[in-house]
Amino acid sequence: MYQEQRLTLIRNHLSSNKSITLEEICETLSVSKDTARRDLVKLEERGEIIRIKGGATLPSANRNLIDYKERTVTAGKERIAQRATLLIHDHYDLLMDATSTGALMAKFMGNKQVNVITNSIDIVDLLGDHTDIPTFLLPGKFNRKNRNLTGPRTIETLNEFKVDQLFLGACGISTEGVTSPDEEEAFLKKKMISCARQVILLADSSKFEKTFLHRVCDITDFDVIITDRHPDNAVMEIIKENNIHLIVTEDEESEGELNEKN
Repeated sequence: MYQEQRLTLIRNHLSSNKSITLEEICETLSVSKDTARRDLVKLEERGEIIRIKGGATLPSANRNLIDYKERTVTAGKERIAQRATLLIHDHYDLLMDATSTGALMAKFMGNKQVNVITNSIDIVDLLGDHTDIPTFLLPGKFNRKNRNLTGPRTIETLNEFKVDQLFLGACGISTEGVTSPDEEEAFLKKKMISCARQVILLADSSKFEKTFLHRVCDITDFDVIITDRHPDNAVMEIIKENNIHLIVTEDEESEGELNEKN
């Protein structure tokens, strides 16, 4: 059965039932979970559905999530978020930066046996909606624009933590490193990096070849970089020379489609 035929059947189911699970797609269409997920990604890219934990709903069935998604979500960010959750092991302590891609991870984390520390209101909110994961909100001054907490109290509180993994976002990435347009954000990101045993950068391709006023760190400060497309050659050279683990979701998506055809 071709993908377009499967998409039509999924749409028909949703028109009657308002929601569908991955298991229902697999059973009804006799496909793998990977194929079912790719079908849902395609429908979401077209704006026909909202993907939720374990399946999908029609847009009208989840208006609050739509409002959040309209502000932050691209298909590339969702794939980065989904791939990032595969790096998480049970019993890990996680630190999550206030980034839209990090917030999307809540949809794919399930109920992993982890603790999450964050300064993001959205991450706390979404983890509460989608999981039972214990979550700790850092104190500080509320930034309405970024919906996070920053400032001296935030940085001081981070002195109390040493986490297994940090999931960090970035505004600009170039051969000169990671930069931010906001001074407080830059200082906070630096502090977060010092608190983590493993630092994972979540960055869609739009963030590369951009530079802002305030420097955060070098590219070499990252252990893993997850992005949707390959960075430019100069950045790739730094990544290879320093043995940084680069995960490109576009490559993995193409591999999956190739394996499905074979």
